[in-house]
Amino acid sequence: MFETTGPHYCSVCPTTLNKKGRRMDEPLKLSRSNYSGCGIDIAVCPSCDKTFQISYKVDQVIEVPLEKR
Repeated sequence: MFETTGPHYCSVCPTTLNKKGRRMDEPLKLSRSNYSGCGIDIAVCPSCDKTFQISYKVDQVIEVPLEKR
């Protein structure tokens, strides 16, 4: 689903637009597809390394805080 519903962008990083108003930011990179069979993909921002959960059943993209080991 990640490829067909995207591109998805980081909600934390500032948006960068070109002169024509097109978004120039790098989209999120898919980390895990259909995580646990729940219709959820996990993606990472290439700029800030934050992790996001993309839920297709509730049409929502939220940041997932990860604990450092």
